[in-house]
Amino acid sequence: MKSQPLHPLTRALAMLSALILSLSTSFAAVGDGPRSYIMTPEGSQLVSLYGLFIDGNQALNPGVTSNNLDIEVDVGVLQFTQAFSLWGNACGAFLIAPMGSTEGTFNFNKFSISGKSSGLADIQLGGIFGIYGAPALPVADYVKYDPGLSAGILTKITAPTGEYDANQAINLGANRWALQLGAPVAYYLGDSFLDPQLTTFEFLPSVFIFGNNSDPFLADDSEQDPLFQIEAHITRNLNKMFWVSLDATFEAGGETSTDGVSADDQREAFALGGSVGINFSKTFSANASYGKVVSRNDDGPEGNLFRIKLGLIF
Repeated sequence: MKSQPLHPLTRALAMLSALILSLSTSFAAVGDGPRSYIMTPEGSQLVSLYGLFIDGNQALNPGVTSNNLDIEVDVGVLQFTQAFSLWGNACGAFLIAPMGSTEGTFNFNKFSISGKSSGLADIQLGGIFGIYGAPALPVADYVKYDPGLSAGILTKITAPTGEYDANQAINLGANRWALQLGAPVAYYLGDSFLDPQLTTFEFLPSVFIFGNNSDPFLADDSEQDPLFQIEAHITRNLNKMFWVSLDATFEAGGETSTDGVSADDQREAFALGGSVGINFSKTFSANASYGKVVSRNDDGPEGNLFRIKLGLIF
């Protein structure tokens, strides 16, 4: 198809919507979020601000779930993303710095322990590397690119930098390292990322691998088996400014052991949610997501999550 001249505002809006990257959380349906790993123009930079609000039995950190927990998390997040080229493929590196508070109750038999933790949460470093259908392109070529099928490799490290006190049951930090490895795949129906009727089908299988917590509450050591997660989204542009998404997440695994004794708490959960995005100007964008667990086993996560994101290109 012959390319048509593109208005500068249209180019900027398309680039902005494609650049948004999401906070990693394995809670509820939104996961990393829709359109999180769409390829970006070479050399692009993005600063994002998030508000993340969790209510249920899962903490901020992936895999931290317990039927004994009744917890609320309110966190603000600053993220910086840098797009670059590696062997001709589109790639991105990002730093995620969350800060906020968590409070709730840990219930055990007939006893209840309440607590609150605030400050810096666990920082994340990560990268997304295009391996198929994701060439590194300058903006002029990016806006005309017919994407089709693309695939990449995701790596994300969570460092134990958050507020943590082994003498209390409720903590913002997890006091352990974690690694997420994933393979984001997307198929795009549309002539380009600018197509006002662009539809995307996104699929992200991943695994979380956890280090040990050497100083857990009321114990000497705790460990956790890998947690497997499948995240999926179907998104659709309503016009040049608005898009919507249906979001789903399934997770399984993550059995824990304390001082060498298994808790026999392998979890399973399926969650659904939705997202809406809007571009306000050439450089400013926002989107919001809501997710809720709709099916779980006795040890699975439950509750709901709301997230709002603001993005600024410079």
